[in-house]
Amino acid sequence: MSFEIKTGLFLLDDFVDHHAILGVPVDADAQAVRKRYLKIARKLHPDSLATLGDAEKKLATQVLSKLVNPAYEMLSQERNRKEYQILVRLKGKQAIQQKVSIANFSDDAKKLAKAGNVDHDYQQQLKTLANDQYEDLSALDQLIGKLSELNLIYLIRKEGNVASRPTTVTQAGAQGGAAIATPNNPPQNTFNNGPSTTVQDQPQRMSLADGYLRRAEEYVRKRAYAQAVLELRDGLRAAPKDSRCHSLMGIVYLHQKQATMAKVSIKRALELNPKDVRALEAKRHLERLGHQIDLAPAPGSSSGLAGRNSAQTSGGSTNSSSSSSGSNGSSSSSGSNGSSSNSASSKSDAGAPKKGGLFGGLFGKKK
Repeated sequence: MSFEIKTGLFLLDDFVDHHAILGVPVDADAQAVRKRYLKIARKLHPDSLATLGDAEKKLATQVLSKLVNPAYEMLSQERNRKEYQILVRLKGKQAIQQKVSIANFSDDAKKLAKAGNVDHDYQQQLKTLANDQYEDLSALDQLIGKLSELNLIYLIRKEGNVASRPTTVTQAGAQGGAAIATPNNPPQNTFNNGPSTTVQDQPQRMSLADGYLRRAEEYVRKRAYAQAVLELRDGLRAAPKDSRCHSLMGIVYLHQKQATMAKVSIKRALELNPKDVRALEAKRHLERLGHQIDLAPAPGSSSGLAGRNSAQTSGGSTNSSSSSSGSNGSSSSSGSNGSSSNSASSKSDAGAPKKGGLFGGLFGKKK
């Protein structure tokens, strides 16, 4: 079995639209997901396919095991479903930023793009397609694609409304294809705690770390730094090149008065994304403490260093922290004598972020 679906949400970074596979709305709850899954499972059960040939039965088994079951596992579990729904909404934002073309979308999707009552029309069109979705498995990929197109258009319309940016259908280029577009004057870049609402110069690739980041940020606001570190380590295992995890890890280390460990994390964040706002602010804070971060990579050695830094950040050992903070003057990079070196090292590693500025505004007060 080989389904190549290259439309709708599937267009965006090889994303898998589990809602389209099950034929449920993008905001479906656990009960709706389970009800739909049981209906599909009964339809694909061997007892329901007694009149079909062996090839059709084999295809039904593969569809159930490789498409339907994974989608149900993702959407039936509370934590997985919530994290996935966040990613789905982020896909809507990404589509707006990239002005995704709908020239080759179905007529139903194009109608939804212009619909006055988008919620009502979305539910009705999705229900109509879902009723026939698993009747003919040879056309299943086409129907999943059409459902995913509806999902994408709906997300674009909803995200556009939430952001108070009217969404229009415009002509795209000389080919005359329709595209979802936003006004020519986007809002100014702003800094934000949440991984899902930061406005950046370039559309941000969706990350498996988003859920971990969200929980880590909540722990930081509560000053539960140990729990935040655990969430960020899990996030880095899921997405080791997500600069946001590294920068937030560095901020957590600063709160824990581990400036040396913070330096490692902040440096890695800036290697991955030189424009990471948190990392840049933390870098300035570290420099005020006497910790300079040299971002110039040594020829032929950047990848090895990056790998070591990533492993050190996600593995964060106590021994590394204690040996760094307890080092004698001879190991100081500033070239000062032993007495002043020890004093500077002690001051640096003891310096947690003061209230005020970025750190105070984000993490200095409980809501």
